[in-house]
Amino acid sequence: NAGPYYEWIGAGPTSVKINGLKNGTVDLSSHIWTYKIGLQGEHLGIYKPESLDAVSWESTSDPPKNQPLTWYKTVVDPPTGDAPIGLDMIHMGKGLAWLNGQEIGRYFPVKSSTHDCVSECNYRGKFFPDKCRTGCGEPTQRWYHVPRSWFKPTGNILVIFEEKGGDPTQIRFSKRKVTGVCAHVAENYPPVDLESRGKEGNKNNEKSTLHLKCPNNTSISAVKFASFGTPLGTCGSFRKGSCHDPNSASVVEKVCNVCLNKNECKIRLTEQYFKKGLCPGAVKKLAVEAGCS
Repeated sequence: NAGPYYEWIGAGPTSVKINGLKNGTVDLSSHIWTYKIGLQGEHLGIYKPESLDAVSWESTSDPPKNQPLTWYKTVVDPPTGDAPIGLDMIHMGKGLAWLNGQEIGRYFPVKSSTHDCVSECNYRGKFFPDKCRTGCGEPTQRWYHVPRSWFKPTGNILVIFEEKGGDPTQIRFSKRKVTGVCAHVAENYPPVDLESRGKEGNKNNEKSTLHLKCPNNTSISAVKFASFGTPLGTCGSFRKGSCHDPNSASVVEKVCNVCLNKNECKIRLTEQYFKKGLCPGAVKKLAVEAGCS
């Protein structure tokens, strides 16, 4: 979001001086300078298990905090279970992370702007950069996905390079726990089986279908919200719109009764379930939120 002509903005050191010498200040600004891309630690590959001994690491129970340009290394065990894993870097500044030599990626949990925030995102109409700004004042990203396939049973090496300064003792692995699922589909949404479209005798079967699927080893336990019409909001905060079929919840619960204690469920937007003449001229949608346990 730096705007146009970013490549013309000046960067780099413009004045370099050494202070505190007996003979006074030494100005190095006019000297010949060269630059090197990357860090020596990156060139040596010290984040790789086979190259960890390329440098001498200092072992300590109290690693330096809020110190820029610092490499950290620790040995960790994988989190239990099979839920997705995220590396929580909210207390760090900016840098890179590796697990067993695999690059997790660059982290930078900077807080977003607090200006011109909207309660609900809507991209309709003319675009401008601040049109859909949400989560104002919150970290732009806090958790960074770590595939479980990167973990070994024990002895995993986590390496962090911190550029700005942070508290490495606050780094945590978090497991993503899903307690519910949502689905939102419009009546004019194309069917999944596109190959069958146009075949004779199949036109009446082309109905939009809402799909609910809980994570592995969990099942649908309850219907928390259901609205057929023009529902508003997003998952976790659905609400009824100006057009709403009052029988939505009972219809969905009736269909989902067949799916209770099962991992997934499908609900077709047919006239058998929902009113055909509801809100003439409006594109009707079905929004459902279900609990998983």
